[in-house]
Amino acid sequence: MKAKWILLCIAVLLIGFFITLTVKQLSTPHELNTNELEMKIKDIYNAEVQTLIKQKNYYVASFDKDGSIFEVNVNAVTGQFSDLKLIYKNESKQDEQTNPDTSNENQAAENATKPLLSKEQAVDIALKEVPGEVDSVEFVKTAQGGIYFVEIEQEDDVTVQVHAITGEIIVIKYDD
Repeated sequence: MKAKWILLCIAVLLIGFFITLTVKQLSTPHELNTNELEMKIKDIYNAEVQTLIKQKNYYVASFDKDGSIFEVNVNAVTGQFSDLKLIYKNESKQDEQTNPDTSNENQAAENATKPLLSKEQAVDIALKEVPGEVDSVEFVKTAQGGIYFVEIEQEDDVTVQVHAITGEIIVIKYDD
């Protein structure tokens, strides 16, 4: 009789343990992957993601919406958006709306005639603002000509975004 009670107690404990383990597994949130985040940004902002940079527990996403470039932080687990910033404003979209005679062909011709900075020029601009050793340089083409992402090594890695036509520093990000 005593052995039956001991076996029953052990069985109840094991069942309780497995139920607890299952509930914990089901309730633990998983980290969103880059494809899920890109789809979420496309759905919410109706925009194309240009860059997606993983930070500690969030992603920094930049996206092109009607020729303007925005940046937003996205929680890697919850998918919650925060700190939406306008990085580059496309003035030509406003001109097209106020002046319907302006065509896309004219805009493309204007962008084609603007000089594009070389990689070396973008690096020089970034190093004037953030001294250090250049780790990598990446060019992303946009409707406004493009952006250079210059990664510089310091105590913390730093990414400097340089507008490829104006040479203007758009954002400086310090990675932890």
